[in-house]
Amino acid sequence: MKRTGIKRLLTGIAGTVFLLAAAGEIDAQDNSGVYVDPNRSERQFRTNLNVAGNDVESIITNFGTIGRGNESINQAGVWPRGTGHGHLHEMTGFVGGEVNLNRGGVTGPKQVVISDGYRDGGETIDPETGIEWKFQPLPGYLNLQATDVEIANSANPNSWPDSWPGRDASWDGAWNGFFGLNQFNADQEVFYVMDDAWNREYQFYPDSRDSTERGLGVQVNVRLFQWSQALAKDILFMQYEVTNTGTTSYTYNMNDNPIFFGGYTDVNPSGSGASDDAAAFDRSQNIVYGWSATGVGLWSQFREIPPGYIGWKFLESPGIADDGIDNDSDGLVDERRNNPAGEFVFGPCGVYSEPKERWEGDENCNWNPLTDDVGTDGIGPLDPNYPGPDSDGTEGNGRPDQGEPNFGRLDKDESDQIGLTSFFAPLFGTVNINNEEQMWPRMQPGFFDVPQQAVNQYWIFASGPFTLRPDQTERFSTSFVFGANEREMFRNAQVAQRIYDADYRFARPPLPPKVTAIPGDGRVVLQWDETAEFSFDPIYGFDFEGYRIIKSTDPSFRDAEDITDALGTPRYKVGIAQYDLVNGLTGPHPLQLGEEVDQPTGVHYYMGDDTGLRHYFIDEDVINGRTYYYAVVSYDQGYDLDFFDRGISELDNLFRISPSESPASITVTNGVITSFGPNTVAARPNAQPSDLVEGSLDTDSQSRTERTAGVATGTIRAIAVSPQLFEDAAFSVTFEEARKPGKSAVEVTTSTFTVTDDLGNRIVDAEPVPLRLNGDPQRTWTHELLDRGFILQFENQEPSLANTQQNASWSQDSQSNLRTTIARVPTFTYPDGPEWPLSVVVEFFDPEGEPVDSHFTSTTGRITRPVFFKVYEYETGRPLDFILNEPTATRNNGVIDLEENIQIVFKDDPADSRYIPSWQISFDRPRNADGDDLPEDQIVLPQPGDVFVMRSQIPFGARDTYRFRSTARVADPNADESVLDRITVVPNPYVAATITEGRPFLQGRGERRIEFRNLPSQSTIRIYTVNGNFVRELPESSGYAVWDLRTKDNLEAAFGLYFYHVKAEGIGEKVGKFAIIN
Repeated sequence: MKRTGIKRLLTGIAGTVFLLAAAGEIDAQDNSGVYVDPNRSERQFRTNLNVAGNDVESIITNFGTIGRGNESINQAGVWPRGTGHGHLHEMTGFVGGEVNLNRGGVTGPKQVVISDGYRDGGETIDPETGIEWKFQPLPGYLNLQATDVEIANSANPNSWPDSWPGRDASWDGAWNGFFGLNQFNADQEVFYVMDDAWNREYQFYPDSRDSTERGLGVQVNVRLFQWSQALAKDILFMQYEVTNTGTTSYTYNMNDNPIFFGGYTDVNPSGSGASDDAAAFDRSQNIVYGWSATGVGLWSQFREIPPGYIGWKFLESPGIADDGIDNDSDGLVDERRNNPAGEFVFGPCGVYSEPKERWEGDENCNWNPLTDDVGTDGIGPLDPNYPGPDSDGTEGNGRPDQGEPNFGRLDKDESDQIGLTSFFAPLFGTVNINNEEQMWPRMQPGFFDVPQQAVNQYWIFASGPFTLRPDQTERFSTSFVFGANEREMFRNAQVAQRIYDADYRFARPPLPPKVTAIPGDGRVVLQWDETAEFSFDPIYGFDFEGYRIIKSTDPSFRDAEDITDALGTPRYKVGIAQYDLVNGLTGPHPLQLGEEVDQPTGVHYYMGDDTGLRHYFIDEDVINGRTYYYAVVSYDQGYDLDFFDRGISELDNLFRISPSESPASITVTNGVITSFGPNTVAARPNAQPSDLVEGSLDTDSQSRTERTAGVATGTIRAIAVSPQLFEDAAFSVTFEEARKPGKSAVEVTTSTFTVTDDLGNRIVDAEPVPLRLNGDPQRTWTHELLDRGFILQFENQEPSLANTQQNASWSQDSQSNLRTTIARVPTFTYPDGPEWPLSVVVEFFDPEGEPVDSHFTSTTGRITRPVFFKVYEYETGRPLDFILNEPTATRNNGVIDLEENIQIVFKDDPADSRYIPSWQISFDRPRNADGDDLPEDQIVLPQPGDVFVMRSQIPFGARDTYRFRSTARVADPNADESVLDRITVVPNPYVAATITEGRPFLQGRGERRIEFRNLPSQSTIRIYTVNGNFVRELPESSGYAVWDLRTKDNLEAAFGLYFYHVKAEGIGEKVGKFAIIN
């Protein structure tokens, strides 16, 4: 059956940290669900991509390599990201086997054939085709119409083809993800397909049906994954699905077409040109690794960061499913990942659980029909971008299918793996991958050797032999892992294995918000959307918690301060601001990072201080003219066992996990910024045009708006965030109110607010007032109208007895000195007495004249008596019903005497037969400074003209309206030549460099920059030498102009004295001077 509800879906999940959804519908497949493309590769589709989804950055190609050799010096295996510390020169995966040549149907001698993508070993070009004997990419897996063609990747929809080979129309325009249709579980995923059909070096024909296909007849689906989550940020995952598209059978028998998969790598942990490589291997961990023997890097920047350790780890290797041996010691023999569901039987589950009823193909017994029966597209109703039930009927069919989680190709434990079987680290130049006779002996199973350390080394490592019959696919899941030292690298390798063992089931971080930056004069305003707050984690539900803001002057955020773990490893960046939900989840998270996978690091994520969410930040700690880079990362709540009881999570009994935060990256390729993530921006603050009047809000000096109707005592402030966005518009704010639960009809609170512009458009329509943790409305809250350039801060008020008593008094001109006491009148229905948000005036008149009002004698309201005073609402003058309680001696005289009181009354419902008293105003005997009662002759009763006022705090309600206006930025009609006096040249003189220039390692020497600031709009600058020779003309842009110190002929400007001439349209002209000093 299908997923039946989130509570049922998620309750009871334990031990699961990461989520994997499968790939989708497949037309022509092998029996493991891998699409076998009938097309052949074409060299013209070769391209590359710079991956930078976490702290590992690298140029990759779509013909099997990490790095491009001499074309990507120090751009392969860069770690940490943004440093230019390339730890690789070039690496290629390869498939190699020993076969019998078979030209013309005649079996010939044995020959080793190796297919790879390596370039710097000397690509041998076929004399007939002009194409290298290497892997080549298949067509259809990238967008050739893009301006900048790159390998298809999840981060760039413009890199995707219009339609995908092997996918139906429902995948058109969507991401062809390993995790399913339009599923973005990885922070960056890359996908391409290659084959070895053009490897024509030897007379071997792997497909008896096609004499033009050469190589070994293999097609390889390649995917790379990166997660920015702190546990995985130093890992690059790579998966190779090797399919035999020919008719030749390969076996694990060394005498019968044995075949291997491996890697050929030129490592340089110290940087390009280094000759201090050291290497080792650990067969028990299936890892080969290297480091710098001297610990000294050859890089030109960030030299304070020493070379790291780099390792290649096999996470999954082929299984041998027919040798009757439990190769991976998991209690199961000859399990495989390409089998169908089979029959429903009772059978063993290996080390994974006790024997139970299961489908035959689910050998480790972990396919769950409640959560995994999502169909071949790998996604169900609770997943993002769910397109509906699978057209092939596999969704909810009650049996496992290829493409569903925890089964077949998406369950790595259903394979009897062989692991790393050989490793050799020869001296540079001694074993070339193009020389099969040199390679083959070093690939043999059991061959492990490191002849020499502290030299320039290659790595040759392999896994095999394994069986690969026609139309069979075997998978190699691998990873590059990095660390500052050996211990950290091995720790990251263990984390990589645990992540893989859980089928990449990452707790998904929230989606990154979309950020914009608005630079101003001495400030940068960041604004972002609410996308992250609606993120859904397939395991932990809606678990968004907050935002952190990170700032740097470097696009790789290298100068943002690191937060390190107990071993000194950087895990996070220090933020300059943090905003989180008000939910009681504050301070350090209860779990250490890594504790959930038994690799505790000693660092606890700081969850915030219950500040409340915000979607803007104003940074005034900036220097005009300097470029700043910002990232706004969203983070989730993680999970601890008491989160359900505390009301933090809606889900109970989940696996404990530390928080995850969204990725944030700026891609730098060949020293140039090529892309920004949605939550990263660059901004350069500067002065605005000097002839403009900045936009404004017509509030008072404390930003308070005007209440134009109603009685509320609260305040609404309109705060400018981005005056550049102001329009000429008027706004009104109105409210709706609601009766408080269990309270009387007059005890109301603010329920919603609405903001309307002067055209009648509701730009905020009945927005509910935010609630506190206890469910009560918040007293203060902020609403952001960032597209209008401002925010509204609401400061609501509610009545209280103490405050009302404090604000009750006689007017300054009153003569009476009676002491007054305010109280709430308790009743049977309302034992605490109603707390009516009401301000009351009692105004006294001449008792010798005519009565001015009347009072009730009881709560029935049937009997009234005239009085010589009025009781009415303070703001509106609305008469109020009241009872006058008088002692017998003064009863019915119509005036206030000593020890009498007034009770303000109301009806819960107009049809009620009785009134309900609320506030009581008692007029008592006055006292002197010592607290003693005054004698009778010093008592002054209320006199004509006396006024008593009781002021309550009153919430925003249906009668209230607040108004204000915004005014757009306009040209100053009074601007004259005096504004030209404000023009400055920065720096002046220019001495070699300036702080406003970009980091020099971005491109060559780096940026050169002189700024002309405080320019009027629509002005131009002409620069001349001291001899009057014209050098360059610069246009004004947003109040300033930039000169890159190059002439109109694109020559570098000489040192010396220069003059500039500013011409401002309609204002005037100015001449000034500046100098460039060597």
